[in-house]
This record gives sequence, C-alpha cells and structure tokens, in this order.
Amino acid sequence: MTSPQTIRGRYGDAVRIVTWNLWWRFGDNWEARHEAIAATLAELDADIVCCQEIWAEQDGANQADQLGDALGMNVAHHPRFGRRGLSFSNAILSRTAIIESSSHSLAVGDPSSPEGQQSGHRTAVVARIARGDGEMAVICTHLEHRFHLSEIRQAQVSTLCELAAPHHDPEGFPIVMAGDFNAVPSSGEIRLLTGERPPPVPGLVWSDVWAQAGDGPGFTWSGQNPYLHQAMWPNRRIDYVFVSTPRPVPQGNITSVRLIGTESVDGVVPSDHYGLVVELVD
Repeated sequence: MTSPQTIRGRYGDAVRIVTWNLWWRFGDNWEARHEAIAATLAELDADIVCCQEIWAEQDGANQADQLGDALGMNVAHHPRFGRRGLSFSNAILSRTAIIESSSHSLAVGDPSSPEGQQSGHRTAVVARIARGDGEMAVICTHLEHRFHLSEIRQAQVSTLCELAAPHHDPEGFPIVMAGDFNAVPSSGEIRLLTGERPPPVPGLVWSDVWAQAGDGPGFTWSGQNPYLHQAMWPNRRIDYVFVSTPRPVPQGNITSVRLIGTESVDGVVPSDHYGLVVELVD
C-alpha cells in the first residue's frame, strides 16, 4: 500500500465532512426519500460525504452515482450484489479527486459460522483523497447492528484500525473515519477507538468529534424521528466521525459539528438516522 504523504497545511481553512446512514430502500417512500437526501446534501455543500446503506441495482440505477451526479462529486463505491441483484453498501463522495479506493469485508470468523453469516455483509470503504498538495485518508463503515453482538463489533473495530494503520502519519493530515457504528459512546467497541481501553493498534487512537464539540446528547437514532415510533431502543448516539491521533495540531481540530436530516423536505423525512456535518481545521 502506498505510504501517506505528509501534509503541513493551510492552517485556518476548513474541510466539511458529512456522515449519514441513508436507510437503503426501506419504507414505502424510499424514492421520495432519495430526493430529500439529495436536497439536504446539496444545501450542506460538503467536501466529503460518507454514506451508509447505499442501494444499487446490478443492471440498473446506483444511488451513489446518482448522488455524485446531483452534487458534482467524485464517487468511491464498491457494490456487492446479493441474490436479488441489489447491493447494500457504503460509499464516499468527494469534491476533490479520489486517488484510490478499496472495499474491505468486516466479516468475523468462519463465513459458514453464525458469526460469519451475521457479519458477512458489513464492509468498510477506504479512500485516499486529494487535498491541496497532498492527500488524506477517509474510511466509511457500518458495523453489526444487533444489540447483543458487541464482541463482533469489537472485532470489526480492530479490523478498521488495522486498515487505518498504513495511512497514519502523526505529522500529516489525520485519518477521518465515519459511519454507523451501532454502538453508544460507553460501549467497549467505541472505548477501543477513543483510548479508554488499550487500542487495537498501539499508538493510534481516535477523537470522537461529537464528544469534543457537540451540543447536547447528539442522538442520531432518535425517538423524535417519525420512522422510529416503534423502535426497540431509540435515543442513542450511534453514528460518528472520528479523527486519528496523534496529529499535528491544529490540523484535524474540530471547529463545529451538528446533526443533519432532522427536518423534512417537502414533507419527507430523509432517513431513519440523523447524520452529522463536521468542520475540521485543514
């Protein structure tokens, strides 16, 4: 794998990053939701968008490409098609060039085992994105969702850190990792990332952007969302943007973070998850 380029930057500039779980084709209004998602993202004018639960048809439309075309952004997307010819995957959109991208399985254990089957469709997209005279690495992911499978999520977090390690340069722009982690901040899997437990890769820990700069509880899985009126366990913060440390402060410092997707567009709430928009010092 190519080594990261050290970037010492244009301090004071900002890079705007969005992460959002788009709820695939669930619900009977998924086509209207797609339009609401595109409209919301257009207003945000982000530099980088990390999307989870992207849909694609093996012989037809692709949501990542449609959003990229609508927003004028480059796309990193590696769909994996199932028996019905549909994909449930992650994508990264970028204003600047995507130098390289790859998709990695987060399956745990033997694929024929219950654990392997439960986690087999989870992936991470890793992209190297041009920034000024250098580049930055971005990871977009979506972890196991079942409440009782923390051990699987912890194994997936370890894999994510191993994927990130070759891109980690303490003197360069930090790695950004974002997505739906399906775990609350006090969970073992999140504490592995933030250094509250020994990290999977020594010397690589992560700043939780909302914990540093967010206002309020930051519930991305919220009982205020009309799609969650019958949810088993609403009012949780399970979607994150993380920034790698150590890093050359102030690069990667958080200047702002807020929830997105909390308002309807033409009467349509875009997704069952609220997303995040973050600004980091570039």
